[in-house]
Amino acid sequence: MKSVLKVITIILAALGVLFIIIMFLPDDEKEESGQDTAVTVQADADNAIAQAADDISENNESQQTADDSSEATAVTASAETAVNEADEQAATASAETAANVADETAANENEDSAEAGGNLVQVSIPASEVSDNTMRFKTMSLDEKQVTQDIFSGYDLTVVHVWGTFCGPCIAEMGDYAKFYDELPDNVNLVGVICDVYDGIDNNVKAADKILSDAGAGFMNLRTSDDLYDIVGEFRYVPSSFFVDKEGHIIGELMDGASFGDMKSRLDGYLK
Repeated sequence: MKSVLKVITIILAALGVLFIIIMFLPDDEKEESGQDTAVTVQADADNAIAQAADDISENNESQQTADDSSEATAVTASAETAVNEADEQAATASAETAANVADETAANENEDSAEAGGNLVQVSIPASEVSDNTMRFKTMSLDEKQVTQDIFSGYDLTVVHVWGTFCGPCIAEMGDYAKFYDELPDNVNLVGVICDVYDGIDNNVKAADKILSDAGAGFMNLRTSDDLYDIVGEFRYVPSSFFVDKEGHIIGELMDGASFGDMKSRLDGYLK
C-alpha cells in the first residue's frame, strides 16, 4: 500500500511540473514540448507504475514468505506442543501405571502377609537355653490325624501343654489356655499333649473332647505315643509345660507342675 501511494505522489508531482512548464512556453513550443513532456511523463509514469507493481509484487511475496514462515513456525510450535503434551501424557500414564503396580504389589504383599501371618512378634531365645534335646516323634491327634515334629517348623516358638482328663487343675485352667491360644501372635503356637489318651487306644477320648469343647479350646491336642512318652514320662505332675523352637529343640528347663500363670510368665520373657 505504501508503494502505491508513493507512485501516485510521483505521478501527481510530474503532472504539476509539466503544467507549470507548459504555461510558460510559446504556443507552438507548448504543443511540441507538451507532446514530448507528455511522452516523458507517460514513460516516467509507466516506469513508476511498473516499479510500483514490482514493489507490490515483492511486498506480496515478502508478506507471503512471512506468512508461510509464520505458518511454519506455528505448525512447528504446534507440533512441539503436541509432542510435549504426548510426553507429559506418557509420563503421567507411566507414573499412574507405576503407582498402580506399586499399589497392586503392596496389596499382594499385604495379602501374603495376612495369609502367612501378619500379627508377628519378635522371639528372643538365649543361645544358652537351646538344648541338644530335639523332639522326634510320630503320633495321632485327638481327632485321629497323623502328626510329627514338623508341627513345630512353622512357628518361632511353640508352647507344649501337658495335661490329663483326670486332673482338676488342668480342667480348671483349660478356659485360660483356650483364650490364650486365640490371642497368640501368628509365629507362636500352642499344642496340647494328653497324658492319659494313648495312640491306638480310645480310652478317655470322649472325656478329653468334652473338656476341650466346654472350654472352647481350638488348639491341637496330641495322643501320647511311644515316642512322646519319653518326654511325658519325665513329668511328675500335671499340668506341666515346656517350650520348643522351630527345629524341635526343647528350650530351657521342663516346667514340671507349672500353672498357666507360670507358663505365661516364662513365655513373656521370650517375646519382645
